[in-house]
Amino acid sequence: MGSPNNVFRGPNSVADFFDPEKNPPVPLVEIPDRLNPHRKDAVRIYAKLLTHLPAQNVKSLPALKMLRGIPEVERQTIVEASSGSTVLSLGILARVLWGNEHVNAYVTNKKHPESLNMLRFFGITPHLYGGLAQQEPTDPTGIMCRLRRLAKKREDIVYPGQYDNENNWKAHEQWTGPQILRQLPEINLFCTTVGTGGCITGTSSYLKSQKPSVRTLGVFNVFGDPTPGPRHFENFNSCGFPWAQTVDTFVDVASVDSYRMSMRLSREGLIAGPSSGQALKGLLDYVGQLKETGELQQLADPATGEVSCVFTCSDLPYQYLPLYFQKLRPEEFPSIQNEILLQCDQLKHDERWILTPLAAEHLLRPKPTFFSTSYKNAAEVSEITLDGLVAESKQAFTPRRPTPKSSLFRSCFGSPFKLKSANSRTIVSHQPRCCAIHAPSPPSAPLVLDLRSKVAFRAKHVPGSLSVPLEGLTPDLADGDLFGDPEAVFNVWNSIQVHFSAKEMVELLKDAGRGRRAVVVVCYDGDASRLATATFRDRGIEAFSVQGGFAGLQRWL
Repeated sequence: MGSPNNVFRGPNSVADFFDPEKNPPVPLVEIPDRLNPHRKDAVRIYAKLLTHLPAQNVKSLPALKMLRGIPEVERQTIVEASSGSTVLSLGILARVLWGNEHVNAYVTNKKHPESLNMLRFFGITPHLYGGLAQQEPTDPTGIMCRLRRLAKKREDIVYPGQYDNENNWKAHEQWTGPQILRQLPEINLFCTTVGTGGCITGTSSYLKSQKPSVRTLGVFNVFGDPTPGPRHFENFNSCGFPWAQTVDTFVDVASVDSYRMSMRLSREGLIAGPSSGQALKGLLDYVGQLKETGELQQLADPATGEVSCVFTCSDLPYQYLPLYFQKLRPEEFPSIQNEILLQCDQLKHDERWILTPLAAEHLLRPKPTFFSTSYKNAAEVSEITLDGLVAESKQAFTPRRPTPKSSLFRSCFGSPFKLKSANSRTIVSHQPRCCAIHAPSPPSAPLVLDLRSKVAFRAKHVPGSLSVPLEGLTPDLADGDLFGDPEAVFNVWNSIQVHFSAKEMVELLKDAGRGRRAVVVVCYDGDASRLATATFRDRGIEAFSVQGGFAGLQRWL
């Protein structure tokens, strides 16, 4: 009996959620006409969304029935040859229903690292094996036979064995088949992909037992061209399940067609993975063949003249996304706009690295007189050159014990900033005067780098700052909206990389790092400074920009 209003309460709430008997049937949805070229021929096609099961895949039903059939399963270490839906469902259900966290997946070493990490995310331990990725269950040297031997030797290990465990197909006979017939009593054709053979054997067995006229179609991989989940017929032929009595015909589908149909389904709101796309493509191809031979009407309902078909959606696309872009043509996807931004500005940005003008003022103000007063004083300004600064910073100085000082973190965030020492010598930088007007900055003061032009720097600047004009940076660049102009971002970013990779700049920044000096970057409006700050932070420098740039800072001082 289903849970009232689909609400699950109490200590067994999650266990009840995974119990098919306590859930409504998973949706059966007719696909839109855009996906059904045979709709004009009175063919209706429905998707059985097995991805709406609690574990979001078709294998949760067999996993549940297989685990229920294992004595003392809560005490056993579970091993299974699977890298996807089966072992994920085993891992989730073993933990939820029996508190068993010891589930091990034996996986081909050709599997993508993201798939291995997904297993680990769910608490499942991956064990890699070499050789063929998709192995024959009866191969005496294959992984499945090795696991059978291991389970026989060890009483504490159990191998459910999805390829030969009858509870696999019986789960679909018990749940999937009855659901479909209740939902669509007029069903004429059932279609699913074939992996272990559990879904097609169990579902078809039930449908034919209740309505013998139902035709069953199995969809396989093309040999040597695998879609994840299904197998090719030659690999399946030795399956021990009673499939031959329940399956009427077979087709195979190329992987590229499977991925394409999966993407089309997903874009139409029926989110489905590659094996789901393979099932629909195989069904459409088969119906097309019946039309060509004039056999389609043999399947039609005598009362309505319609052919009602069901195919299974057994997986989701997300874990296979990289393969879609490998299999399909670039023109099948929307192009990425502003793609130039993938070639720049890939480093981390952080709001904590952007100072408000007030916070910057508290940090940088050495004394009441802050700015040079007017551009007419430019003759009095002795502008620092980078070579001169580096040379002066290397001059010898008398070591002294550092005294407590407030720094950027102290001023803004309450954390003390301490000078770094090495071999009992305090590491500081000697910074010369920025001009004839302002006094030199103390050794512990932040290093201020001004990216504006030399003309703008001569007019007004922060005392003790260093003029390092960035090529191409102007007050009206990108109409004052740098991040709204992708090409401008690209150009400024690359200018920063070149500018601050020069030997003198590298030495300057290293010197600041050794002295534990924060670096404050100033530009016209704060945007270019944010790019520079990200660059410096990536190099291990404690760097900050100022919100609104020099203009914003000037208003506060």
